[in-house]
Amino acid sequence: MGWLGDLLKKIAGDPSMEMIFVPSIQAPGIPGFGDAIKADSCYIELYLESLRLNKARRFATKFNGVVYSFMTLPREGDEHAHLAAVSKPAKLAELDPNSINHVLTISKQIMGPTAFRGGTVSLEFGLFSIKTGNLLTPVLDYIAKVSSTAGISYVGAIKPLLPLITEGMDLIAGQQQDTKLEVGIDTDLTLTTGCVAAIIAKPKGSIDPSSLSLDKDQVLLSDGKPLYCGYAVFSLRPTLEKSDYGEIPELKEKYAAIQSAIKGGKNKDAQDALTAFRLATIASPDLIPSDASKLVDKAKKKVDDAFPPERIAASRTSVRVETLSEIGLY
Repeated sequence: MGWLGDLLKKIAGDPSMEMIFVPSIQAPGIPGFGDAIKADSCYIELYLESLRLNKARRFATKFNGVVYSFMTLPREGDEHAHLAAVSKPAKLAELDPNSINHVLTISKQIMGPTAFRGGTVSLEFGLFSIKTGNLLTPVLDYIAKVSSTAGISYVGAIKPLLPLITEGMDLIAGQQQDTKLEVGIDTDLTLTTGCVAAIIAKPKGSIDPSSLSLDKDQVLLSDGKPLYCGYAVFSLRPTLEKSDYGEIPELKEKYAAIQSAIKGGKNKDAQDALTAFRLATIASPDLIPSDASKLVDKAKKKVDDAFPPERIAASRTSVRVETLSEIGLY
């Protein structure tokens, strides 16, 4: 059990805080819903779709809605991947108590495309309301900035910053007069298809999970009628594209070496750089095998085009240095 799980355990004695978690509800309008999730064949993304605040009415002043997530999943070449994110979606900033009766459609990406290697996915997901205008606001802004700086899909980049994120949230959650957990879960998931899940601030057993669905406006329904309680709806979506592949640090650096050798007309250096790029790309835990192969093929074509058999040397002025993201993987 993780940090959020410990928090949920502490407040389990409060009936108003008991959560219903439904890992799969009907929501055919959400991208990726029902699509197959297979190991080494796709990436997965985490999105906050919609929510309704309820407990924040205790605050007489304005407050921020904050989403915390911590995901653990198998990773190639490492024991596990740990991804943490703290986000303040624009629609949850500077709300007042009169805003909490409205359903807010967010559709905010919380975790970017991450290679799925199979196995169990552990997820902590919490929605907090935090009073503004006090000492917690700078702490919240800082950890949200740290989370954004680290990125939301690069395990290596975020790893050294995980303690800052989790300890910052621990500090915030400890201020019970100014912080309220709206809904939260700490659970293990076995993913086979893209799914939409709901966390509901109602006693367990009070709602039939099979009655739940999400309408076209992303309002959570029970037997076709809106729920009037606090809840959060999130999705785990499979995708075949990692649009930010060009920012993978080790690949970006090695592709730059290829481009530099091409611009300098150095065939051998280009071939050596291509070999280094190929090995790093195939071994990259951030890419699924099909994308790794495709990226290597595109890099090889660049080198072959620059140094065809009949060409003796490339002009130093005729080749523009290209970034990895410009290679056009998709």
